[in-house]
Amino acid sequence: MDATTAWLVDRTQVRELTARYNRAFDDGDPDAFAATFTEDGVMEIDGGPTTTGRAALADMVRHTPYGIVHVTVDAIVEVDGDRAVQDVTLLVVARPARDAAPDKRRSRLQRTGRYHDELVRTPEGWRFARRSVVLDGGL
Repeated sequence: MDATTAWLVDRTQVRELTARYNRAFDDGDPDAFAATFTEDGVMEIDGGPTTTGRAALADMVRHTPYGIVHVTVDAIVEVDGDRAVQDVTLLVVARPARDAAPDKRRSRLQRTGRYHDELVRTPEGWRFARRSVVLDGGL
């Protein structure tokens, strides 16, 4: 495959991994969420906890209440062989409660921030080795 095609494929796969991360977290699927990381993957929240390893990452999702949607935009992905970095803007949208009255079913922007990701290509595809997030306004 030529270099341009390889770049497009890698970038698409990294962005799809990011989408799987978002959906797994938002839907409360701990195993799918943990699978977006390497076995020893790290999730670091600036000013908050650092979580290491798939078991701990899955546990993090188990203890997070339903109610948000992650939206990631403006991705900048740089690939170097089997390693990549991604910087992506984060929008966190609060979901209305599932049982909310029709006049209360409004989503709202809850916070913004930016992820800095270090990724590795594995036999299963791209995975996060380290995902760091800085939330605007802090925790």
